[in-house]
Amino acid sequence: MHELLHLRPGAPQDATPIAALAIQVFLDTYATQGIRPDLAREVFRNYSPEAFLERVHRPGCHFVLAEIEAALIGFAEVDVLAPPCLGTTSGGADLVRLYVQPAFQRARAGTRLLAAAEDVAKSTGSSALWLRAWDGNQRARDFYARRGYTDIGETVHVIEGQRYGNRVFRREI
Repeated sequence: MHELLHLRPGAPQDATPIAALAIQVFLDTYATQGIRPDLAREVFRNYSPEAFLERVHRPGCHFVLAEIEAALIGFAEVDVLAPPCLGTTSGGADLVRLYVQPAFQRARAGTRLLAAAEDVAKSTGSSALWLRAWDGNQRARDFYARRGYTDIGETVHVIEGQRYGNRVFRREI
């Protein structure tokens, strides 16, 4: 299946499919005990087509899409202008999201998207890539560790007063 996988840069017309895939993966990952109101509002606020359209146009924000037969199965969102995070230094880029549809998570799409995100960061002069992975997503944390990312500490993502622990990972590129 991975031989059919095609990577390409994201464009404004991709905002709606990116939003749909992001909502699916976000809820599959974070709403494991049902959909609470705070998570529902987070999804509609930050994962709408309009929110992704704004980010596609944002300076320094790059999207890499993974497709099979022109159908979106995953994407990486890289912000090369993000401020440093938890012990990171300037010169690093933020892997804001790397989302792959559950059915394709074992098809090397994530590995290829991560490599493409690293290439985006390098091409813009970044010397490192850093990211945050939710404490409760052990599969993602293991994925990044296997690819040479070092867990450098903890941060918290707050949604309407609810705190969600995240691990910060970093890798020199």
